[in-house]
Amino acid sequence: MDHCKTKFRVTCGALTGTLYKSRFASGKCGKSIRTELSWMSPEEFVNTALNQRDAAWRKDILYEGEPLSALIEANVLILHSLLCKCKRCKPKDEDLDDEKNDDECCVCKSDGDEDLVECDKCPRSFHQDCHLPHIDDAILEDDNQWLCTFCIFKLTEECRYPDEQRTEAVMSRQISQHLLECQYLLLYLCNADEEQTFATNPRQYLENYCSVIKTPMWLDKIADRLQRNEYQAVGQFVSDVQLIFTNSATYNRNPEYLNMGEHLKHLFDREFKKAFNIQD
Repeated sequence: MDHCKTKFRVTCGALTGTLYKSRFASGKCGKSIRTELSWMSPEEFVNTALNQRDAAWRKDILYEGEPLSALIEANVLILHSLLCKCKRCKPKDEDLDDEKNDDECCVCKSDGDEDLVECDKCPRSFHQDCHLPHIDDAILEDDNQWLCTFCIFKLTEECRYPDEQRTEAVMSRQISQHLLECQYLLLYLCNADEEQTFATNPRQYLENYCSVIKTPMWLDKIADRLQRNEYQAVGQFVSDVQLIFTNSATYNRNPEYLNMGEHLKHLFDREFKKAFNIQD
């Protein structure tokens, strides 16, 4: 029964989240459930979902239609004892602070050897060179709050384009005036690419790729071009992104990978229109 899984998609009422096995300790201890906006303990998750203080988290939190107690009874999730002194059960101040953010990089999905930089507004964490723009060392030495591109984009979203835009006009604009939107869109795609399928050069792991695809493109290459300011117009950036999906559709015969590419393309097209307030 899912003994090898490390993440579990859970629900309670209308609230959804992902429970991380590595963070789970008990109902009160360990912020083990990641929602879109924050990390919560199981008790916080169910109390938020049902707006009541005496909810039973083992019964009311569901995984695949079954209560969370089923995972505990099957020893998939292990409850820590009341005497446990681990950092989840007896956290220090720095442990509590770390629990507010993700344990892995939002972009590359690994913790790596480098320290992660934590956003002060949302749960996301990043390696310095994974975030767009790259996070300078001077920022880490500053005591001021640091907000990631996702949060800056959201905070400025309403005031950027009060009027509806047209696709043709947006594509021809200088990218220097729209770096935030393009950086956000690429980070959004990287985060959505859970398996890192489109992150790296496909020639490194796909046999005969170059005999089928003449112009390979991948997310890391686009990120590097954005960071180096190699794009002149928004349309050039969009063309490279769309090339990833075109190449995927041309090369792949495996339905699973084909669906991944189509799903990512759908997400990009939707977010692109939202980012620039395009209605056509």
